[in-house]
Amino acid sequence: MKSVYATTGGIPFLKSDPARWGFQYLEDIATGYWYSQVLFSAVELNVFGRIETGCTTPADLAAAAGCKLLELTRLLTVLVRMDLIHITPGGLVNSQLARRFLVPGQPDYMGDFVLYRRYMQAGWSGLTLAVAQPERPADPGVLTADSDYAARNFHYVRAMDRLARLKARDIVAGLNPDAWRGPILDVGGGAGALCRELVRSQSALGRPVTATLFDLPEVIAVVRRLYPQEDDWQGIGVIEGDFRHHDFTEDASFGLVVLSNFLHAYAGETARQLLVKAAALTAPDGVLLIHDYFPDRTGRRPHKGSLYDLNMMLNTFDGGCQPAGTVREWLSAAGLPHIFVQDLESDSTIMLAGRSKRVQAILPAAKRNHSMLDVWPAAARQLGFSQAELIRTDQIRTAAWTREKCRFGCAGYGHNRMCPPDGIDHAAMVKMLAEYRWALLVIATPPGKQFHDQLLALEKKAFLAGLHKALAFGAGPCPVCSRCPVDGSCRHPDLARPSMEGSGIDVYETARQAGIHLEPVIEPGRYVKYVGMVLLI
Repeated sequence: MKSVYATTGGIPFLKSDPARWGFQYLEDIATGYWYSQVLFSAVELNVFGRIETGCTTPADLAAAAGCKLLELTRLLTVLVRMDLIHITPGGLVNSQLARRFLVPGQPDYMGDFVLYRRYMQAGWSGLTLAVAQPERPADPGVLTADSDYAARNFHYVRAMDRLARLKARDIVAGLNPDAWRGPILDVGGGAGALCRELVRSQSALGRPVTATLFDLPEVIAVVRRLYPQEDDWQGIGVIEGDFRHHDFTEDASFGLVVLSNFLHAYAGETARQLLVKAAALTAPDGVLLIHDYFPDRTGRRPHKGSLYDLNMMLNTFDGGCQPAGTVREWLSAAGLPHIFVQDLESDSTIMLAGRSKRVQAILPAAKRNHSMLDVWPAAARQLGFSQAELIRTDQIRTAAWTREKCRFGCAGYGHNRMCPPDGIDHAAMVKMLAEYRWALLVIATPPGKQFHDQLLALEKKAFLAGLHKALAFGAGPCPVCSRCPVDGSCRHPDLARPSMEGSGIDVYETARQAGIHLEPVIEPGRYVKYVGMVLLI
């Protein structure tokens, strides 16, 4: 299926809804300046102009713009997620939007206007003063640039705890309480919102567990101010120290080890070493729970992981968000090969790992199946697809009119053995979909033969990984041969695949079910993308 390119996520805080109840909408607004600053910096560094003139690798861009390679690469990752640049086999290219408005010399260049918006940004920082009466007293509880370390630390711990309490409810509600046991070790858990919620969940079932909250002494001092009551510490002990240097006893073992928003405070190798240390503290039948932001995840907020990585680059000594694929490798190497990943309804992700297959029981069946397939969007992107989304087969929309539209509207009707009136008819497609539960929608750009080859490679990869039912559906007529034999046979049934729309699938509505917006191409030269599908299990 061909369509104008459109981002899947958009800028989330622009999508208002008066019926909202959760906090995430406010969080999206509060971090809105992250998006604008990425754009300002990219224009100031002339990233788009340099790409257009041949700097198609991060190294080329770094040399031309006088930038540090690692830091620039992290910025480029965000620009890719924001759909302002794309990664192709030939290197980086500008999106059609960036090429039109952000490349110097183009007729519609707007980079100077964008930077004027940045110039106006400083004035907006005075909005409170502009609204308030001059005699209004300053609020002593508001954090300012002049606040000392103790005040900043207090505000930080309190603020993170308020967010963590909301996250903790979502995390614990999605876990099977019968599939894990204590004791709990909450590493770098701040005020302990997650371990407190975990303790409550077991206590409510008459299975009291103990938890140990591990954090820096100055953090624990703030936590005791925030939670001064004895009841606040029921079942919860404390270790004050630095996890990097703390020596646990040789027999230390925990049924559940929690690393919530912890790994991103450290650079790659240090983060790996701390993960290995946490894995060693996990009991043989225990679970390691990681809650974090991952740059290679899409989830509900496709940009947040890569943006949060920039946030850590700017606001910590050497912190950074690690890709989920990298953390998976670390966990397997550390002896925890059974791994499940689940995106939260908000903007972060949990990863569950263990030595035993018993760890799979911690997720409900539906989430477990989704998590088991979670590697395939990343696998698709590694094969060259620009986007890939898992979708339940009951979300795939079929309709009889799609094949009729091929008959009345396509000049190729009757000339390709994989298309109507041949191929898979609507009734057969409906019957086939009932035999599957999950599929993967994939997006890429022309040429069609390359897209088709990528689909076949993905289907083969899934088959060899044990998904023996894997079957690919392409976009438009099968491109394997220049034309089909006149006798109605197929020269290459091993390579030929039917299209989605030619098999009775409403591609536009199915894409919407996966969160992908499609529109018809209405002008020559507009960005075109192909939509394909691989049925998995």
